[in-house]
Amino acid sequence: MDKETTRSLSRILEKISENREADRFLEESRSDQPTNFHTYINQMIGEKNLQVSEVIRRSGISRNYVYNILNGYKQNPGRDKVIALCVGAGLTYSETQKGLELAKTAILYPRDHRDVRIAVAINQGICDVGRLNLLLEECGLPPLKV
Repeated sequence: MDKETTRSLSRILEKISENREADRFLEESRSDQPTNFHTYINQMIGEKNLQVSEVIRRSGISRNYVYNILNGYKQNPGRDKVIALCVGAGLTYSETQKGLELAKTAILYPRDHRDVRIAVAINQGICDVGRLNLLLEECGLPPLKV
């Protein structure tokens, strides 16, 4: 059950009528899904075969701060830092939203002008916070504080 949607999991669940099947369903759906941001961003960096140094450079965040996040010492990085790391790692919109959720911060909000511009930049494949900040400034919006 790799990366199944809630809807597809629900379709499977509606056909389960025995506890033995339920046990198997729960075991299979209890995958290695990260429960915190530092585990998630490390996993995504690995899955995308990125070098941490490249993510750091593209995020614009100080090296020490990033390593504190990646090692789990900095448990609650600010929202802009989370976005910057997601952008620096080249995450998609949905991957970035998941990162924001795991960081326990607000996801990109479709009614917020700045968040819309960030989302569009992510969808365009912009993976450098410097470029993203230039786009935000061109729109008269505050840049990411990294």
